[in-house]
Amino acid sequence: MEGIEYSQRSRPGVDFNHATFPYSLDERVSQAAQFQRAKEELESKLKSIRNFYASPHAPAHSGPPNCTRCKTKNRRVAEAYYDFYQANAPWTSGRGREKEDLDKVFNDAEGPQLKEMHRIFQSVLREHLKNDICATQPGDDADISKYKSATGNMLRNGRDIQDTIKYYTESQLQYSKVPGTAEFIKSLQGARNPTQRAQAYINFYCKIEPEDTPQQKNFKNKYARVFESFTPHDEVVKAMKKEASDTQASKVSALQQEMDELQMAFSAHVKAKAKKAEKEQRIHDRELTPRYVSCNLEECPLDSINVSNEEIIECAICEWLERKGRRRGPIYYCSVEHAEEDFADHEKQEHLCCMGRSCTYYPAIGPGGEGRVDSTDVCGICYDCEIHEVVSFFCSEECYRGNLDAHREQVHHDRDIPNTAKHLIAYEPANDMEILP
Repeated sequence: MEGIEYSQRSRPGVDFNHATFPYSLDERVSQAAQFQRAKEELESKLKSIRNFYASPHAPAHSGPPNCTRCKTKNRRVAEAYYDFYQANAPWTSGRGREKEDLDKVFNDAEGPQLKEMHRIFQSVLREHLKNDICATQPGDDADISKYKSATGNMLRNGRDIQDTIKYYTESQLQYSKVPGTAEFIKSLQGARNPTQRAQAYINFYCKIEPEDTPQQKNFKNKYARVFESFTPHDEVVKAMKKEASDTQASKVSALQQEMDELQMAFSAHVKAKAKKAEKEQRIHDRELTPRYVSCNLEECPLDSINVSNEEIIECAICEWLERKGRRRGPIYYCSVEHAEEDFADHEKQEHLCCMGRSCTYYPAIGPGGEGRVDSTDVCGICYDCEIHEVVSFFCSEECYRGNLDAHREQVHHDRDIPNTAKHLIAYEPANDMEILP
C-alpha cells in the first residue's frame, strides 16, 4: 500500500493539464481534503469485501488453480483500487501512456495485476511529487536547494514515499528562517476541518505580540476576521502583502516629499543668501567706483550723472525689482523735476503688471495714487516665482488675488513651480532711501 498515505497531492476534480508547479497551499489543502475522503471510501469498500468473504454468505472455495471465490474476491479488490487510482492519480497530458498501462493490467486476460497497478500509481505519484515539492523558487537559498535536490533523488531512486516525505518535512522545519513555522505545519497537518485550518492561519499570521503598534494590531485583527470567514489562504496572504507594501510605499513617499520640501527650502535659502551677497557686493562696488549714467528723461541736457554721489534720485520700485532679480537695472534722474516729468511714461514702460490685459486695473497702470505707498494696495511680486528666480510683478494685492489661478496656470505650470503662497512679497524700499512726496 505504499504511496496511498501521501498521494494526497493528487488533485481530483482539477484539470492537471493546466497545472503549474509548485502548487499553492490552498491547492495542497484542497487535494488533501479530497484525497482523505477518497481514501475513506476505498477503505470502506475493502472492509466490506473482507467482511463479506469472511461471512457464511460467501461462496465456498472450489480449490486451486481456478477457485471462483478467490478470483471474484481479487477482482473486487482490484476494482476498488482501480476506481481509486483513476480518480485520484495526478494524470496529466504527459501521463496518458501510464493511464493506458493501468487499464491494460487491470483488464489482463489472467485477471487484474494488482501489484503492477500499485507500481504504475507509485510512478505517477513520484513524478508529481518531484515536480511539486522539489520545484525551485527565486527565494531558495543553498540549504533549501540542497534538500530539494536530495528529495528529488530519493523519489527518482524508488525510496519509500513515506520516508521521503518525512525527510522533506523535517528539512523544511530545520532550515526555515520564519519563527513559528514548525508549529504552523504541525497544526495545519492536524486540522480536520475549515475552522481548524482558519485557526492555524490566524495563530501564524495574526498573532498579537506585546511589541506590536496599534496599527499592527488593527492590521492583524482585520485579517484574522477574514480568515474566520473561510476566505482562501492564498487570497488573504496576497491581500496582506499588498496592504503592507502599499503602507510602506506611502511612508516612503511621505518621507520623500518631506525631504524634497526641505531641499527646496534649503535651495531657496542658499539662493537668497547668494542674492544678498550679490547685492552687498554691488553696493560696495558702487561706493568704491565712480559710475556715470544718463538721466532717464530723454530731453535732459546733461551728459551724465555721477551715481557715486550720496544724493542721487532713482526709481524706488525699479531699485527694489533689481534687488529681487529683475535684470533691467535701476533708473536714475538728475533732478526731482525730471523724475516727475518722466513719471507717466516710466510707469507705462517699467511698472506694467505681469497680467497684462487681464490686470484688474487695465488699461490703467495699477491703482495709482497713494495706493502705491500706503498699506491698502501695495505692489509686489509672486513669492513662489521669486524662489525659482522668476520675477512676476503685480500692480496690487487685489490684482494678485483676483488673477492667482490664471497666473499659476500661465507661469507656474510650465515651469513646474509649486503653488504654495497666497500673498505677494510686498514692495519695500531700501533702508537707505528717502521716499520723496
